[in-house]
Amino acid sequence: MPNSSKDHSFVFQIGDLFRLLRATFDAEDGPDVTRAQAKMLIAVWRTPGINQQALAQRLDIATMSVCRQIDTLEERGMLERRASQTDRRVKCLYVTEKTAPIISSVMDHIHEVSEMYLAPLSGEERSTLLNLLDRIITDASNRKAGGKQ
Repeated sequence: MPNSSKDHSFVFQIGDLFRLLRATFDAEDGPDVTRAQAKMLIAVWRTPGINQQALAQRLDIATMSVCRQIDTLEERGMLERRASQTDRRVKCLYVTEKTAPIISSVMDHIHEVSEMYLAPLSGEERSTLLNLLDRIITDASNRKAGGKQ
């Protein structure tokens, strides 16, 4: 069994990095939305017309939790539900014009935190890291979609 004080396991490293990133993102002055709401708004902004079930799957959270968040964001005028053109029972989600400054603020905040954490790396190292992470994420997503976990 490896010495835990020297264990540089990928899983532990990514977990530690995620914890630090989350704490920094939450501590810095950012947009007037929670991290969960920001993730939801960005997902809908990137995929206009996504339905609630697909959004829940994309964010890996329960459909009821998504429903509650959507209700809150809809009440604030940031998201709107529209009936699907192919199935009127399905509600598709869209960000509103009111959301544009919030999306911009969230993205600026994400870029600031990213720059802070990537600062020790050269441009080439950043590119290599981001490309490798993309490959790992794509492979993990493909395995999950194929039922292998």
